[in-house]
Amino acid sequence: MTRFLAAKLMRAILTIFLVVTFAFIVLRLSGDPALTIMSVDAPPEAMAAFRTEWGLDQPIWRQFLTYVLNVAQGDFGASMREGRPAFDIVWERVPLTLAITLPALLLKLTIGVPAGVYAALHRNSLADRLTMVASVAGFAVPSFVLALVLVLVFSVWLGWLPTGGNDHWISAVLPIITLGTGGAAILARFTRSAMLEVLGQPYIRSASAKGLAWRRVVIGHALPNAAIPTVTIIGFMVGSLIAGAVVVESVFSWPGVGRLLVASVANRDLAVVQTILLFIAASMVVANLLVDLAYGWLDPRMRTGVAPSAGGGG
Repeated sequence: MTRFLAAKLMRAILTIFLVVTFAFIVLRLSGDPALTIMSVDAPPEAMAAFRTEWGLDQPIWRQFLTYVLNVAQGDFGASMREGRPAFDIVWERVPLTLAITLPALLLKLTIGVPAGVYAALHRNSLADRLTMVASVAGFAVPSFVLALVLVLVFSVWLGWLPTGGNDHWISAVLPIITLGTGGAAILARFTRSAMLEVLGQPYIRSASAKGLAWRRVVIGHALPNAAIPTVTIIGFMVGSLIAGAVVVESVFSWPGVGRLLVASVANRDLAVVQTILLFIAASMVVANLLVDLAYGWLDPRMRTGVAPSAGGGG
């Protein structure tokens, strides 16, 4: 178990380092922040002083080395526009993003998983077909299109909900629905497929042949084994709580991390962009690590590297 955790932790650290490296290089090669942050009419001396102040006149390898050493000490740099620590700017937006992404995640789980299980247990029925049609529609419609439709219906036509902002808790309703719909559709389809695969295994038929009640077979044997692949999708959704809100926050003018990322990229505020990307990478890595641990809990054979047998199960 210790070796299992150590291997996963080393892989997580390496992944974060590679993401930080890639983001740093791409941001530095994408243009000069001085041209965006300062006026285009600024004298060359002012431009040169700005680059020197922020270390942009140094070779990129030296900038990267300085950045990595500073991050290792908890210093994520300062915003070129506000002059405040980038970590503080990002951290104060995190609660606002979680205020819509966590309820959206709960919405995905409470709708997607039960719908997928029900559709699998009633395969080829009208309920199954309707569930799959709804899930395909929910997955196919882009989030910004769904957001605009919801605004048109519930804000413009009916006048029930505000079009954006965060002045009141009710302003979070449309962003939560928008974020939750696509994820619920994905979970429903994935859960249905996992359940159908498990229900077709020999050990399910054997359990039924032994006289066990169908409810007990489903709860005690089918669901735990179908949960293993479904956990992967749930883990990805947990890891993308911040990244997945970029478009929705922009549409609804929700002042979270996603909207801050869009503004910081447009303003070439490198430290803020790098901090947000580091947040996203860390959340994805931690979520994947938790998924691996969940695998080990659901199926101990995965901890020891022993592949499950073809007919193994609950």
